[in-house]
Amino acid sequence: MNVLLILEDALRPDHLGCGGYQKATSPVIDSLAREGVVFRNAIATASHTLPPIVSLLMSQWACTHGIVSPARFQQWVASARWRDRETPLKILARKGFLVDGEMVMRWKPLGFTRDTDGRDITGYFGRHRSEPWFFMAEPYPTHLPYNPPEEYFRMFLDPAWKGDERSEQRLRVVRSCLIVHPSGVTSKLEAGEDEALPDSQSDAAHRRTAGTVDLLPEDEPAIRALYDGEVRVFDDLVGTWVGRLEELGILDETLIVITADHGEELMERGYVGHCSCNLKGTLYDESIRVPLILRYPPGLPRGKVVEEQVSQVDLMPTIFELLGLERPGFMEGGSLVPVLRGTAGTFRKEAFAETTPAGWQSLQGDDREIFCARTEAAKLILKTDSSDRRREWEFYDLWADPRERRNIYPDHPLLTACTAQLERYVNKARQAGSTFA
Repeated sequence: MNVLLILEDALRPDHLGCGGYQKATSPVIDSLAREGVVFRNAIATASHTLPPIVSLLMSQWACTHGIVSPARFQQWVASARWRDRETPLKILARKGFLVDGEMVMRWKPLGFTRDTDGRDITGYFGRHRSEPWFFMAEPYPTHLPYNPPEEYFRMFLDPAWKGDERSEQRLRVVRSCLIVHPSGVTSKLEAGEDEALPDSQSDAAHRRTAGTVDLLPEDEPAIRALYDGEVRVFDDLVGTWVGRLEELGILDETLIVITADHGEELMERGYVGHCSCNLKGTLYDESIRVPLILRYPPGLPRGKVVEEQVSQVDLMPTIFELLGLERPGFMEGGSLVPVLRGTAGTFRKEAFAETTPAGWQSLQGDDREIFCARTEAAKLILKTDSSDRRREWEFYDLWADPRERRNIYPDHPLLTACTAQLERYVNKARQAGSTFA
C-alpha cells in the first residue's frame, strides 16, 4: 500500500462538487469522492500553513507541538530535540516506506527524506512503482494570487457581472500578489523583517509579493470566479496524478487523501485569502473548514459521506490503522475507521484551532492570538493580546447561524462546557509556548 497525501493550500470544501458546490470546479475530485469517503465537517488546527501540517503529520493539537509562529518555527527547525523525536513518518521509514514529497524539506524534523521537483511527481510514481511510499504533494493553485487561465475564469464568471476600470485595478492586485491586504496594516515582507519561510527562492508560485487594496462588495463575483478557476486548475493536476497511477496499475494500491492546510476567505469579512495574506486572520469556518476525501478500495467504503465533525489530528491514526500499524502513544487524534463502520458513537465532541491574526506575516512584537473550541453545534472564540492582557470572547450557534454573524456570548447552554474545554486548551498552549522561550 502507498499513501498519496495531496495537501492543497487554501482549498475550501464548499467550492468542490462533492462539498455541495453547483459549479463544475472539480470533476476529477468528485469522481474520487464517489469511489471513496467524503468528510463534510473536517476542521483545521489553524488558519495558516505550518501548525496544521505539524498537527496533521504528528496527530497533535497545536497547543501540544507549539509550532504556531514564525519565531517558534525557526527554533523548531534548529532544535536538537526534534532530530531524535519519534514521529509517524520516521516510523513509516523504519517499516520500509519511502517518505518523500513536494517542497517537504521545510518540514524535515517530521521525518521527510527528500524533495521531489513538483513537475516530476508522475516520474516519481514510475520510478518507485514496486516500492511502498508515502508522498505528500503540496500544490498551490488555490493560494493567492488567483490567476487561472482566462478560459477557466470565464467559465465561472457570471455573464451579468460588469466590472469597471477601478474594479479591474483592484482585481489586478488579487491576480498578481501573494499577500493581498487592506490599507492600515503592514506585512513582515513590507516591513523588511526576515521571514521564517523564505520560499521566494523556490518557484514563481511562492515568490513573495504584496499589494494593498480595499476590496468592495461588487468585486466578489469576479474574485470567486478567479478562485473557482484555480480550483479547476488543481483538479486538472489531480487528474494527471491519478491517471499516471492508473497507467502504472497501482491506483487501487494507493490510499489517496485530498485535504487542505486551512480554508480561505472569499469576501465573507471583506477580505480574500487567509491570515498570512490578508493580515486580518480569523477562526471562522471559512478559514478552518477543510476538505477531507479518502479513496482506497481495498479498505474503505465506496460513496460514503460523513457529516460528523473530525479534525486534522485524526488523519494519521486512520492511515496507521489502514496500514495495520500500532498507533504510537504521542498521537492525540483517533482513527476514523470506526466512524466509517458506524461503531464510533459521538466521535469528536470538540475540535480546537488557534492562529495569530497575521500568520507568518506577523510583525515582531505582535502578541495577539486567537483560539477556538468548536462542536458540531457551537463555536467559542477567545481573542487575546498578552501585551495588554486583553481577552475578548465570541460565541456562535452554528446551527442557527452557520455564517457566524451573531455573537451571542454569554448566552447559550453549551457555553460553560465550551469555556472549560477552551481554557484547558489555552493553558496547555501557554505551557508549550514557555518551552520555546
